[in-house]
Amino acid sequence: MFQSSKCVTVSMALLLCVAAALAQSGTPVTNSYDALVSNQVTVNQCSIGEPVALNGTVHFSYSVSTDSSGANHFTVTAGDNLTGLGQTTGTAYVANDSDDFDSNTSDSSADMTVELRSNLKSQGSTPGMTLVQTLHIVVDTSGNISAQVVSNSTGCGS
Repeated sequence: MFQSSKCVTVSMALLLCVAAALAQSGTPVTNSYDALVSNQVTVNQCSIGEPVALNGTVHFSYSVSTDSSGANHFTVTAGDNLTGLGQTTGTAYVANDSDDFDSNTSDSSADMTVELRSNLKSQGSTPGMTLVQTLHIVVDTSGNISAQVVSNSTGCGS
């Protein structure tokens, strides 16, 4: 009796594993990458022209699908999680925004340069601003991704 209950337990475990694998096979695979932002400087053009040092990460995730004509549809989400520090006033800033970018191509990779706009919120009396990060992203159908923050600039208002 003990031998047959062991066999039933192993069989049930195997069936559960197969069922879980089949359930996941229809789920699109998402690949991700984090780009470190370390002391990248932008200038607060909205007040005194103060340099603001940015630190944190920009998280990239993407998925790709291929349609019946063979075109690859890349969907990339870029989201920042940044802190900033005014180099003259010591004002602290935070940014935490994201946006989606798409590329459709018959190529097996997509090379995109995009702009991620974020509210860079002042944690003091200095007005907040809009942070514009120029991002260079390269993704492919094999699951590879590379990305970097090329430049930072600001605009007034949020």
